[in-house]
Amino acid sequence: MRNAAFPANALGSEFKEKLRANFLLSSLSILLGAALGAVFFYAGLQKHLAPFQFAEAVMAYRLFPQSLVGLVAAVLPWVELTAGFFLVLGYLLEAAGRIAMVLGLSAGGLLVGGIKRRSCLLIIAALALVFIIVMSVTMARGLEIDCGCGLFFQRQVGPVPILENILMLLLAAALYWWEYAGE
Repeated sequence: MRNAAFPANALGSEFKEKLRANFLLSSLSILLGAALGAVFFYAGLQKHLAPFQFAEAVMAYRLFPQSLVGLVAAVLPWVELTAGFFLVLGYLLEAAGRIAMVLGLSAGGLLVGGIKRRSCLLIIAALALVFIIVMSVTMARGLEIDCGCGLFFQRQVGPVPILENILMLLLAAALYWWEYAGE
């Protein structure tokens, strides 16, 4: 049975390699990945720069005991900052490496694939999923509170922030698939 599945995996790998060889699609993946990382970096930075407002937003969800609100408000921005920073850095180094290779510089090969972006994509996907669940539960409970998203303060929990997080989750999943070698 295992041998019967091998040709399908080989065809899938060949298809993905053809997609990766497409300059436009590769450039688009780099651009979208860097943008996704930048959004999370910016959101984490906003939360880090306004810790008291973010702690109040976390408290308004009424999901954590008051003793854990400070911990969540202190750790979450750093997770977003770190995942976003390394995702952007990984994609920027990838772009620089590819440009260097096109220019005939052999050192460009060292930059391509240097930072593994899949870990950052998994963290971002997990964060987006948690945000979707938390905001959905909050809407179901009928609470009208600030989402604490970090991008736009004084933004209510509602369908738009949930949809945005669904799109970021789908983008992270698609980029993870793109990055995964799939051997």
